[in-house]
Amino acid sequence: MFPLVAIAAQFVPEIIKLIAGDKAGKVAIDVATVVSTVTGKTDPVEAMQAVKADPAVEADLREKLAQIAVDAQKAQNDEADKQRQAELDTLKATMADTQNARVTMLGLAQAKSWIAWGAPIVSIVVALGFFVVLFILLRATKSIDPDLKDVLYVTIGTMGTAFATVVNFWVGSSQGSKDKDTALATMQANHAEQFTQALTAVTTATGTAVSEMGSVRGVLAGAPVPDFFDRCVTITLMHEGGFSEDPNDPGGATNFGITKRTLEAYRGKVVSVNDVRNLSSAEAREIYRANFWNLMRCGDLPAGLDLMVFDYGVNSGPSQAVKNLQALVGVNQDGAIGNITLPAVKKIPPVGLIGDLASGRLEYLKTLATYATYKDGWTSRVEDIKQSALKMVK
Repeated sequence: MFPLVAIAAQFVPEIIKLIAGDKAGKVAIDVATVVSTVTGKTDPVEAMQAVKADPAVEADLREKLAQIAVDAQKAQNDEADKQRQAELDTLKATMADTQNARVTMLGLAQAKSWIAWGAPIVSIVVALGFFVVLFILLRATKSIDPDLKDVLYVTIGTMGTAFATVVNFWVGSSQGSKDKDTALATMQANHAEQFTQALTAVTTATGTAVSEMGSVRGVLAGAPVPDFFDRCVTITLMHEGGFSEDPNDPGGATNFGITKRTLEAYRGKVVSVNDVRNLSSAEAREIYRANFWNLMRCGDLPAGLDLMVFDYGVNSGPSQAVKNLQALVGVNQDGAIGNITLPAVKKIPPVGLIGDLASGRLEYLKTLATYATYKDGWTSRVEDIKQSALKMVK
């Protein structure tokens, strides 16, 4: 299974993180099954050769792996939400128990019952006892009879636990919840590290067959080229900014450039404005990768042109960006980059395409009803993206 997963990772790198975070192992099984089904091979070397030999197989595999990644990310997000809710419910129940005890004590005090003095007295005794035992241990460690040290250590441990209980009763504490979060984070980190080590071992065992695959760009062009998603999305996020709810913006509530509608489609459920407001930059990047970068196959485009097409798609929609590119390279404008568009793109110097796309993007923006409101910001953004893209061209 692992060798086929290693092949899949060449197409959709983020799938490794999703597999590492999948406790049930379903994602790894689904990935291996897809690679085997699409290529018709179970041997990793033969599967790699099948992908390199047929661009249609490569396109089909990439599409199915991207869908698995999207589904897995949604499932893990839902699981994380459920876990956080369960921990919150547990914390609320614990706090409610403590609050009930406090309310009961207050009622007894108001009724002038002598029982009301029980909790304060016990608390004082426990607190004083803890500090007294601690003081004795610190001051008389060397002079204490060795036979009594173990007893003293056990006593201070017991007193420490009692003291923590007293503090929790009077002040309240969320330390238990924090400990759970820490333990969970550690477990996930260990899981990810173990999987990465296993995958590295498998990749090494299969020799250069997997590494020769490179990216999809490498398969098509004959030389592996790095995926520049991280640097491109960072530039785009600089222009998108944080949370906003502009009444003039038809997209409504937006955060990191992700609209409420887009977030709902990605998570597969209705979300609130607060959900948009609390969207993390990490999830926003995953949405950009799945819904824009992978969809428009920006990883297969020349450096610089990838940024131009990606930001264009984010700002005006993937279909519009791709159709403009297809019009420039003289192929059918179906809004989807495939094995006809890519070769046509590679025949034209990216510098010219970047400039022409910038011009076409501005012309399209001028047709929008909101152009008068946002024209200054849009014009500045297109120019900035164009200059950044030109600097990336090699």
